[in-house]
Amino acid sequence: MRDMGDMVTRGQTDAQYMFLQQRLQALDTGWNELHKMWENRQSLLSQSHAYQLFLRDTKQAEAFLNNQEYVLAHTEMPPTLEGAEAAIKKQEGFMTTMDANEDKINGVMEAGRRLASDGNINAEKIKEKVASIDDRHKKNREAAVELLIRLKDNRDLQKFLQDCQELSLWISEKMLTAQDLTYDEARNLHSKWLKHQAFMAELQSNKEWLDKIQKDGALLVSEKPETEVVVKEKLGALHTMWEELESTTQTKAQCLFDANKAELFSQSCTDLDKWLGGLEGQIQSDDYGKDLTSVNILLKKQQMLENQVEVRQREVVELQSQVKALGQEAKDTDEVDGRRQVVEKKFQELLEPLRLRRHLLVASREVHQFNRDVEDEILWAQERIPVATSTNHGYNLQTVQQLMKKNQTLQKELQGHQPRIDDILERSRSLLQDQASGSEGIHRRLAELQELWGRLREEGQRRHARLQEAHKAQQYYFDAAEAEAWMSEQESSPPPSSSTSSTTTPRRSWRASQTSRRSCRRKLAATRTQWRCCRGCTPPSSGTSRRSDLPHMLPYEGADLTGADPTGAYPTGGLTQPGLTRPGV
Repeated sequence: MRDMGDMVTRGQTDAQYMFLQQRLQALDTGWNELHKMWENRQSLLSQSHAYQLFLRDTKQAEAFLNNQEYVLAHTEMPPTLEGAEAAIKKQEGFMTTMDANEDKINGVMEAGRRLASDGNINAEKIKEKVASIDDRHKKNREAAVELLIRLKDNRDLQKFLQDCQELSLWISEKMLTAQDLTYDEARNLHSKWLKHQAFMAELQSNKEWLDKIQKDGALLVSEKPETEVVVKEKLGALHTMWEELESTTQTKAQCLFDANKAELFSQSCTDLDKWLGGLEGQIQSDDYGKDLTSVNILLKKQQMLENQVEVRQREVVELQSQVKALGQEAKDTDEVDGRRQVVEKKFQELLEPLRLRRHLLVASREVHQFNRDVEDEILWAQERIPVATSTNHGYNLQTVQQLMKKNQTLQKELQGHQPRIDDILERSRSLLQDQASGSEGIHRRLAELQELWGRLREEGQRRHARLQEAHKAQQYYFDAAEAEAWMSEQESSPPPSSSTSSTTTPRRSWRASQTSRRSCRRKLAATRTQWRCCRGCTPPSSGTSRRSDLPHMLPYEGADLTGADPTGAYPTGGLTQPGLTRPGV
């Protein structure tokens, strides 16, 4: 319409045309204003739509935050160890869920910041929402970490309280035993006395349990001062119960002793004398083990005997107090003390044989352990002797290289095993100094090991040298085969004719090939010279270029390094090696 109006009113001066032109201009102005109003409306609606999408995502993020705040606010400290451990696992799972939702929350905040930076009409409200979500999210994260720390602290406290509870129950149970005073019958008096002595020894050994709880409590208070009140209360109660148990135990021991001192002393001496007789028979045994297993069993029995000796030694010391108590009652103290001295002297006389038997058992174990180690090393060396003395040197270049790698592995194993051999030799010197008998067997096994080890190392070095020579031989065969194949190919192509000028380029090519052929022959001659230097062999005459002549280039005495068949044909694998270029090309 605008174009039509311009065409109609162009060049017209009539009033009506002028009026029409004015109307058209007004229409154009109104149209432009309408378009601007539409654009403004479109921008407003787009911003409102983006704002509504942001509010939708904000509600979802706030739902996550509300759920997190509820869980963090309603999590309590469990009163048991099992509950504390379960609460820690639950909290760790909750924090994993928080990490999974963190991307969504960060996405909402990033979208809000982007809308605000783009100049959205609700930029202020968006900024407020983003700041609120960010602040709540950070607070929840800090609260979750703090809650996990408090749950772990509660777990440590509950473990301490559970240990205290277990010890408290144990003390209560032992208190019932200590309060049992049914010892009126004289015939059971000595057995009750022995049981009570074992009971007192059990209390003494479990004193470490109380000490451990004491240390754990002090460590818990130093790390978590807020637990000081509870820890001190529990420790105080435990110490009170333990002191009461010890007091009751001592009272019962005194009552048992006062009930029939003379009878108790007599039974104690009789029991100790009988036990010492059995101990003497075990100590005098000449069985020190036939192998390492039996020696270890005897050492365990020896340890059990020594533990029994420690217990009986306390009973021997207790006899002294019983003698003093009987002396206060004007009994025949000389006879009583004499019997005590006999028992004590017999006990002291058995201590040195007991220590001597342990020394002999330890020495026997060292000898059997040495023999086993030597036997293991001999078997190890015998397993590798066939590898070191193998006459398989490969049938082509590739197999020789593989055998060289295996031999390098063997050399590394020998180097790694050398410290064990040195340790065995060092131990053998100390054993030979301590062992008066049996040294002949140690010398024999040690000499066998040294001979086998020296042979293994020497054979390994020899095999390395043989493989080096085999590698040179196979490398020569490979290079010679390549040269022979290339020269055969060159000889099969005749020289070009010189009748026309068009043959100038082929002739030059043929001359170049002749030059390359001479260069190849020089390289082959150098290879023959190198092989003659390393083996002392006579190389073939110059000009050898036929496959039937190649096997005679490398005479090798003693071992089959070439892999040639009995007919003297050329060794296999020489012409099929990939990735190699022909000499002179």
